[in-house]
Amino acid sequence: MKKTIEILKNYWGYASFRPLQEEIINEVIEGRDVLALMPTGGGKSLTYQVPALLLNGVCIVVSPLIALIKDQVEDLRSRKLNAHYIVSGMDYKEIDRILDNCIYGDVDFLYVSPERLKNELFLERYKRMTISLIAVDEAHCISQWGYDFRPSYLEIAAIRSFHPKTPILALTASATPDVVDDIQKRLAFSKKNLLSTSFNRENLHYVVVREENKRERILKGLKTRPGSGIIYVRSRKLTRELASWLQHMGVKAAAYHAGLDPEHKDRIQAQWKKEEIRIMVATNAFGMGIDKANVRTVIHYELPDSIEAYFQEAGRAGRDGLRAYAIMLYNDLDKRLVKEKIENSFPSIEVIKKVYSGIANYYKLAHGSGINQNFTFDIIAISERTNLKVIDVFNSIKILERSGYFQLSDSLHKPSRLKIKVSQSDLYYFEVANPKFENLLKTLLRSYSGLFDSYVNINEHLISRRLGIDVKEFMDHLMYLNKIEVIEYLPANDKPQITFLLERLPEDRIRIDYESYGALKERQLKRCDDMLTYVETARCRNIQLLEYFGEQNTKKCGKCDVCLESTSDSAEIELKLKELLIHKKLSFDTILQELKVKNEKIIIDLLRKYADEGLIRKEENDLWAWN
Repeated sequence: MKKTIEILKNYWGYASFRPLQEEIINEVIEGRDVLALMPTGGGKSLTYQVPALLLNGVCIVVSPLIALIKDQVEDLRSRKLNAHYIVSGMDYKEIDRILDNCIYGDVDFLYVSPERLKNELFLERYKRMTISLIAVDEAHCISQWGYDFRPSYLEIAAIRSFHPKTPILALTASATPDVVDDIQKRLAFSKKNLLSTSFNRENLHYVVVREENKRERILKGLKTRPGSGIIYVRSRKLTRELASWLQHMGVKAAAYHAGLDPEHKDRIQAQWKKEEIRIMVATNAFGMGIDKANVRTVIHYELPDSIEAYFQEAGRAGRDGLRAYAIMLYNDLDKRLVKEKIENSFPSIEVIKKVYSGIANYYKLAHGSGINQNFTFDIIAISERTNLKVIDVFNSIKILERSGYFQLSDSLHKPSRLKIKVSQSDLYYFEVANPKFENLLKTLLRSYSGLFDSYVNINEHLISRRLGIDVKEFMDHLMYLNKIEVIEYLPANDKPQITFLLERLPEDRIRIDYESYGALKERQLKRCDDMLTYVETARCRNIQLLEYFGEQNTKKCGKCDVCLESTSDSAEIELKLKELLIHKKLSFDTILQELKVKNEKIIIDLLRKYADEGLIRKEENDLWAWN
């Protein structure tokens, strides 16, 4: 379709679409509901951005990650497109203005976090908007069978009734067949319509390594495989420790996690993109929306919770189509820890109720109050005040979220904002009467326009440098001017927000349903077992992944660790194993280390064969020896 190509060229500079993009776009333009299943880096955002510019009205984009929302809006604005977002924690007047512009202005895109969809102010304005398309990013979040279910996503189907002819485009990079069906059901598709590309990544080499000394293995691998990479770890502490160790060993590395200052995040991310930093050691907070095609290696230092999460994170390697590696390191400790993590993720019902009451008491909410109220959420402060463990508070909130009591947003970096409350003439008289503030106010007016009309984002560090004073002193002056109502000053806020979705209830009325607790725990344990099966089964890694996501009649990739190991000389391995066991008693781990065989199943099968034939014996302390 010529018009879509013209839009693609004019706004994004591409001469052609990637596989499946144009097919999805044409379905949307024809007004049909679509579920698009595309791999990470496949260009999902263009499948709603391009048709939205052809259709009449505002494209509503629902996304769960505030940081990603912000990045996409900034990208669209850089292309001279009118895009806005509404998320938890924003000022009422700001939301009111944006919604009015969506009705009376020329807004192309409105990004919203899912919890906004049940907000009364949003719904009243939404009914009056002309809606071109509803795009649902990370659509697997709507399915309780998915690995990242979010209850707020269930509100999406409800808003369809106000614009029943508006098509919906659901997008995800990873969904099993059960989740695919569930997404379409919960989004009230008029007719099932799945468009998907294969999960096969021909340029990606999957490698699983059983390893005790992970750091040395990583260092060795980085020396033999050039290019930039990501190392995924579970904890913020480990991001810092591993990044520091890599720096000490001469590798340019940085640590990334959700708790970092937004400016620091932006800086190291930019350095990584420009190759000034080679390796990003990160929690799973890093990766969504990261536009870097030439990542050569993604390493999982610890076992992920599920194959879905692993596949999405591993898929950030090799988006340029060139050879890349997805490497997973694991050992027996990892297998135990991943099980323990799931058990810890489900506190007892008694603890969950205590957490609920503790949080309500922290915010001084009486029984029957608090519905739809937002509060800045500080998990450390709440944990200390309520004498509850941080991990219990965090995991209990996740369960309470699923049961509909709370909504916890991502942190949103809201820059400092300022507005002058008095008139221009009153400000002049104030400066005459208070000369010590004259230079400060004049510098603000020279630096920013529109301060008398609306809130304007300001940078305290920039202005304090221009004034030649310490930034704390400058902020103290602003707080004083705010106090005497010369200005309205709203300092930057990076804290997450918690919203009470129901009025506060007494503990004996808190109900945690089975789907939010028992069934969820069973599914997570099943995903954990699937992950362990993947790493411990000597079968083509690619085939295992493709079959997990419902693809059949697949062929061996010929390049994963299992395929490469199976081509080695088995007779040579048998000879070496026999030589080892004739001379001494050895543990299984020692045998693996001595033979340097990646695929441990080969050794297991040989040991079983020799044992069945009576050639070897196994002693109680797990030592093997030749008879």
